[in-house]
Amino acid sequence: MTSDHAAGRDQATGRAHAVLRSTADLPAPWAGICGASVGVVQGVWDGPRGRRSADPCPECVQLTSGS
Repeated sequence: MTSDHAAGRDQATGRAHAVLRSTADLPAPWAGICGASVGVVQGVWDGPRGRRSADPCPECVQLTSGS
């Protein structure tokens, strides 16, 4: 499971990225675990705004697969 990750979104593209939960409460902008800039963090990575969204980041999916 990827309970250590929150769902983030690149506001320019709408792509979902995994963000470390430990940094999700810090001020924006956040960094996806793939290095992408994230403007919004909302929900859990394994939820509909993260991995199960219409456009999850393939690199974030791969990086969180073994978590």
